[in-house]
Amino acid sequence: MEKLFRPNRIFVIFCLLLIIVWLGLQYVSNMRVSEAARMEAAEVFDWKWPGQVSSNVEITDVSVLSKSENEAKVRVKAKQTFTKLASAETANHCNQEKSAPETQPTQGAASSSDTACVLTLYRSNRNWVLGKVEFD
Repeated sequence: MEKLFRPNRIFVIFCLLLIIVWLGLQYVSNMRVSEAARMEAAEVFDWKWPGQVSSNVEITDVSVLSKSENEAKVRVKAKQTFTKLASAETANHCNQEKSAPETQPTQGAASSSDTACVLTLYRSNRNWVLGKVEFD
């Protein structure tokens, strides 16, 4: 029986280049989703309750769990620091100064914890927008 098809060197190189380009596009797409999730998570975790408590976040890890054409699930791990703030009234009574800032962090009132969440992002035109946040 005679062979009908035998791949030559040019065909194999073309297939390898096609696979490399596809993997590169997937990598860039995942990085774009990860960066969008990093920005959205920073907005979720970084907040301030005026005169009472503020939260700062340092994002440590972002990983894409699943991604389709219009939806992506991304796990974000972060270290969140809570700081108790002294109100302007308390600062003025303690320092007897009128030039004290409205809110100041109090000494030794910060605590930090590791936190994680799963963000569901949806594609709107060319941008990824936040759809759902699930805390772990």
